[in-house]
Amino acid sequence: MAASVRGSLVSTRARRDWVALGLDAARRGDHVGARTAFREALKRDPRNAALRYNLALAEERLGDIADAAAQLTAALRIDPRLTDAARRLGRLLMRYVISAPERLDGFGLKAALANEDVARQAIVEVALRHVFATRSSLAAARSAPEEAAGRLLLARTDEALRDDLLLAALKCGVVREEGQERLFTRLRRIILLDLEPARFGDRALTAFVLALIVQGLNNDHCWAESAEETAALARIAPDPAGLAAGDFEAARKLMLLALYRPLPAILGQQEGALDLCRLKPRQLRELVEERLAAEVERRRIITNLPRLSGPADAVSQRVGAQYEKSPYPQWQSMHLPARGSLRRALVRYFGEPKLAFMDRPFSVLIAGAGTGQHALQSAAGYGDNADVVAIDLSAASLAYAEQRRRALGIGNVTFMVADILEIGRIERRFDVIECVGVLHHMADPWAGWRALLERLEPHGLMYVGLYSALSRRGLVQLRGEVGYPGPGCSDEAARAFRAVLLKRPASVPGGELKSSKNFWNLSEFRDLALHECERPMTLEEIEQFLADNALVFRGFTLGRNIEEDFARRFPEAPWPGRLADWQRYEADHPSTFEGMYRFWCERTKME
Repeated sequence: MAASVRGSLVSTRARRDWVALGLDAARRGDHVGARTAFREALKRDPRNAALRYNLALAEERLGDIADAAAQLTAALRIDPRLTDAARRLGRLLMRYVISAPERLDGFGLKAALANEDVARQAIVEVALRHVFATRSSLAAARSAPEEAAGRLLLARTDEALRDDLLLAALKCGVVREEGQERLFTRLRRIILLDLEPARFGDRALTAFVLALIVQGLNNDHCWAESAEETAALARIAPDPAGLAAGDFEAARKLMLLALYRPLPAILGQQEGALDLCRLKPRQLRELVEERLAAEVERRRIITNLPRLSGPADAVSQRVGAQYEKSPYPQWQSMHLPARGSLRRALVRYFGEPKLAFMDRPFSVLIAGAGTGQHALQSAAGYGDNADVVAIDLSAASLAYAEQRRRALGIGNVTFMVADILEIGRIERRFDVIECVGVLHHMADPWAGWRALLERLEPHGLMYVGLYSALSRRGLVQLRGEVGYPGPGCSDEAARAFRAVLLKRPASVPGGELKSSKNFWNLSEFRDLALHECERPMTLEEIEQFLADNALVFRGFTLGRNIEEDFARRFPEAPWPGRLADWQRYEADHPSTFEGMYRFWCERTKME
């Protein structure tokens, strides 16, 4: 602690105003002083959630991430409605790995998952690690699922499977850890093949089964399925009449099927006419009603979406068909930025004068909106002055996006079915165009990029995301394997191929894909490894395109640690660095861009 602050603390101990001292130290950037003061205040008021939140901020700024996360979960245990703590925890866990999750407060983690205004996936992953670290029966079963899984539920439902945090985590996100997936896959198999029907009278068991059902919906049923399981499922027929009558056996069969298949696929065209008033348990009825209603709403949205054009060429047709069948990404939650906050982030790329157009109404194009996650974040981040148009080839994906837009109450974005190659039919220009993860899936990415430039205002801004040829090189080898099922393969083939890769070490081609977040959902796995068309880029190619089209590179969106490391290696290169230097840096650090170059650029000439 600075000597001046130490003296201040000593001189004021008589009045014990530690809170004021902590806040004052934090305002002045003395985080050591703030931490000391807040710790003293907590000795006198340990049940104060706001104090724990402020202490967490100080711990985070001092680099004590584990302590910061522990304080945030402790604050949420005291006040589960403390949204700021839940949001902070979500952002913290997205950026850092917590080595000892058992130190976190389980009740606080559960409270964070109950907060809908939070990006919950990172919290889900830590919550699952917490449960496995604190429940010895789960840890043992994870190590040997074939031998130990049955002991968790065959005779009785183990306490670990009753854990509220486990159930919440399974419902709120996706399992993204190999050992956990193997155990849950084994438990699902036992439920289908070995569990006595009478066991479904156990409420704890049905609660776990329902959580597994939601997990399957979240991960698009990507888990491995044996021939024995497939055959058993084929012998189970849904019973709409039994469901309407509240029949126990009909409900049990529905739960078994729903562990493996989407509810609309199980119930076929019955969803509009099903009488579910007597269906039990209540949680199953609510889940079925919610999912079927959402499916009906998506179909209605699809018929009403504005359409500029259909696919412009054969590749667009195949890519559009892929996303019609497998909308991507199938996100469960996200962090919405504060309205208009994106401008502050853009200052470091363009400077404040360049952003003056944001003081008035301005237009944004999101080219390749998918299921809307990025588009909705951008619409919120640009704020109320922005009129956002978000296009995609897939109406099914955009219907998902529109559902989420309505739920989030974001009013400044319009979704439209369109091909980038036909964007010239929109008779307007845009101040900002964002196109992330799209151009490399076109027959001619450069033609797609040029088509977008025709709709960009002179001196407009552009955010682009393109696959890195270096980081995607393993996939080239993978596609040459005999067992590669190819784009457009069945879900069964995709699951089987994924199961093969799950067993591979990271050093073997395909094994490294387990480090991608897209590996853990079947639709996202298709996008990752089974895409209809993919053309990764090199930084040399990108640099040439920028030069040929009067565009200036303004910087990658990377973590500060990478930027600082780059600056140490290339001290003579001012921000944002030269692309040739970044190419050398990537050669030494192939995972730098996590598969995709994401960067800002701008036009430099009037038309």
